[in-house]
Amino acid sequence: MIKRKVKKTPFYFFRFLARIFVLNLPIIVALVFLIFLGKVNLLTAFYFFISFFVLSVIWTIYVFHEQEQFISYLKDLSQGRDVDLPHVHKGIFGSFRLADAFLSVKHRWSNQTISADRILENLPHPLFLINENENIVFINKMGRNFFGDDVLHQPMHSFFKELDFSKAFEQLLSDKSKQEWFEWDFEDDGFYSFQVRLEKLPAPAKNGGVIVMVMHDITQLKLFKQQQADFFANASHELKTPLSVLSGFIETLQGAAKDDEVAREKFLNLMAEQTDRMTHLVQDLLVLSKIQMTEKNTQKDVILILDLLQSVIDSLELKASARHKKIELKLVHDIPRLIGNKTELLHVFQNLIDNAIKYSLDSQPITIEAMNINSIPTIKISNKCEKITPDMKEKLFDKFVRVDSTLTRTTRGTGLGLYIVKGLAEAMKINLSLESDEHFTITLEFSDYVK
Repeated sequence: MIKRKVKKTPFYFFRFLARIFVLNLPIIVALVFLIFLGKVNLLTAFYFFISFFVLSVIWTIYVFHEQEQFISYLKDLSQGRDVDLPHVHKGIFGSFRLADAFLSVKHRWSNQTISADRILENLPHPLFLINENENIVFINKMGRNFFGDDVLHQPMHSFFKELDFSKAFEQLLSDKSKQEWFEWDFEDDGFYSFQVRLEKLPAPAKNGGVIVMVMHDITQLKLFKQQQADFFANASHELKTPLSVLSGFIETLQGAAKDDEVAREKFLNLMAEQTDRMTHLVQDLLVLSKIQMTEKNTQKDVILILDLLQSVIDSLELKASARHKKIELKLVHDIPRLIGNKTELLHVFQNLIDNAIKYSLDSQPITIEAMNINSIPTIKISNKCEKITPDMKEKLFDKFVRVDSTLTRTTRGTGLGLYIVKGLAEAMKINLSLESDEHFTITLEFSDYVK
């Protein structure tokens, strides 16, 4: 804290003399009146006036000094300087109790300022205070985490080289606008997108800041919108193909093949296949929609995993036998009861085992192993299939992706099965991994189980 001395200017002494004159004026008038009436003589009046004048000077010096200290203190505070409170509260007159009241208000302001600083420091968004020269005079914790600790006092244009920022800054400084918004995208170690809001402060801050800037992270929202747009574009494309085929077949049956029974039978079978394809696609799209709407699903079932696997195997046994394939369930270790959404986990295993049946080589078994690896319940689904390239392996869990092989070209599929499996696994916090050498093996590790 700074201990401030009262600055004595010529106006200080003029004010001092004026107060003494005002204080003594009633006495002078009273003495002149008494002398005029003959109640006191001139010498007595002179002695009385001199005595009162000396006392008034002493009193005025004391009072005036305390008042000037208090006025200077208020001026310092108004200019943002933090100084010690003068000892005016030691005065003997009630008027000086104002100092005590002001001191309590000052402490309250100080505490409120500290609270406001803490709030700004811990905001979940990067926040900057910028002075008139476009230099950063304050940055909160989130901003430092994002931009680094050495950005303080750096010019803002070193970060924002876009014209949008300069234009917004000029609009605010010239009072042509109260708030400015713009979006800012950039890439560093990843893609980031922010919605930036700038607003002029009602008065300059202590550190000289005149503009406050808050950056709202909209990266996930922007990525979601892009994924949504891509998803609907792909879905529309996938639905367009079977619809076009159906439209062509209907047109042919209404025209040239109207009375051709052989052609009609052939086309109707093909139309049934395309209808079946669209049905599966719509079902998969509904599952995807449900995953997106219930990402924070709180349903927790206690699941006997072996019973669940056996029910899936029983439902797919006929399909596997028709393709001369066998499903083998092996219990390597006792698996504890799992905790999760039973319906969704059933869908995961149905998709994985069904894929294994469709894409494994003829007469090759599909093996399902239940074990504990480092005390973590683990399920491995393995089948022998055509070799998958490393590039395709990376994309296998993406939307509408199918491996280009002789098996996939002769097998119907929407390209959404593994994408759905990945979404459901992430929702249930299941670690999903893929190995592809001689065998295609998908491993599921469960973190949530009855311990």
